[in-house]
Amino acid sequence: MNPKPIRNNLWRGLAAAGLIWLFAAQPASAQEVTAVGEAAIISGNQGGARNQALLNAQRNAVEMGVGLLLDSSTVSENFDIIKDKILTSSQGFVKSYKVLEEGKSDDGANYRVKIKATVAQNLLEDKLTALRILHKKMGNQRLMVIYRSNNPNALSRTHGATRSAMEAIQDEFNKAGFRLFNEEATAKVYKEIEVSSRVDRPDEDIVALALDQQADILVTFENIGGKRDTKGGSFLAAYSTIRISVFDATSGRQIATADQEGKKLLLPGAGPYDWEKGLSGASSQAARQAANSTISKIVDYYKNMEDQGGVVMLVFRGYDDDQKNTILDFLETTPGFKQLSELKNTPLYLEVELFSNENPSRLRRIIHSGLKDKGLPMQTQSASRNRVIFLNPYRGDGT
Repeated sequence: MNPKPIRNNLWRGLAAAGLIWLFAAQPASAQEVTAVGEAAIISGNQGGARNQALLNAQRNAVEMGVGLLLDSSTVSENFDIIKDKILTSSQGFVKSYKVLEEGKSDDGANYRVKIKATVAQNLLEDKLTALRILHKKMGNQRLMVIYRSNNPNALSRTHGATRSAMEAIQDEFNKAGFRLFNEEATAKVYKEIEVSSRVDRPDEDIVALALDQQADILVTFENIGGKRDTKGGSFLAAYSTIRISVFDATSGRQIATADQEGKKLLLPGAGPYDWEKGLSGASSQAARQAANSTISKIVDYYKNMEDQGGVVMLVFRGYDDDQKNTILDFLETTPGFKQLSELKNTPLYLEVELFSNENPSRLRRIIHSGLKDKGLPMQTQSASRNRVIFLNPYRGDGT
């Protein structure tokens, strides 16, 4: 079997330690890889060079596993995050290895190790699947983070600890590949909430406000500040509980929740400044843990969605009850429409979630043409990757 080395200049910089060969062609739960690693012998420290050469060989073996699972364009696009999230912890993906050859290079400047390694391809695939969903299949989703407190003990939105938590949450989602809204867009949502004089608006109202700003995912969170706690009469601690909820803005469906607690110990005699600083630190700590917990759940949600086929939100405005029944009958009986969920049905308004393997553009044309053939006046008001709004041009847009 011919070798299949990675031919990508970006990867060569990381794999400068040696050549890599792979003898298995298809991904499996484990792959047996033969890889070579080299390291410079500095100040005669041959033992240190050998240890580094072994690490380089393992990293090169994992690198080849990555090359099996991702095409070159995906590698290039996601190079930084793959390097940081996978190659820096490559030993975790190597189940075992055996040294086949080792010794100094011909010029004596480097130490060279050749190993046969068993790469846990299933673990590597799980990790890469998450990265691919976040960066490609999810299409860099637009995510909005909104602070809304339901607990009477929650800190205010303007509290320093809450701001620290907000920054931590946004940072984690940003690193995971989401596109975040700026303060101007979120300020519009806060203003709508305040104008309504209803701070405790239901989730679906907040989701609708985020959707108006063209958000794909809405993240809401609250920060409950803990009380000072005495440890053996000497230590105080600042506590923070961060509660996060994540919604698919298109469907209004709740994707994930997380509840994490952070704690920062304070020295005896801590004053107000120390207390606030500790609370901010605890909030940031809990916020990062909660955000990472929900990121994993979001990945699972979209992976399951992908397994079922594409999901599209369909909105029909300005149609009476008989016309809406015609619409639902058509959607339920059309081949290729795998799953139908009626989310909202109010006077002159119908909202439906549809799973289909059809291309979104073709899906819109099928629905538009099919319902028009049934005598319904049809006009496409707007269409995006996963949301299409149809309008009855003779009755207005409904409510």
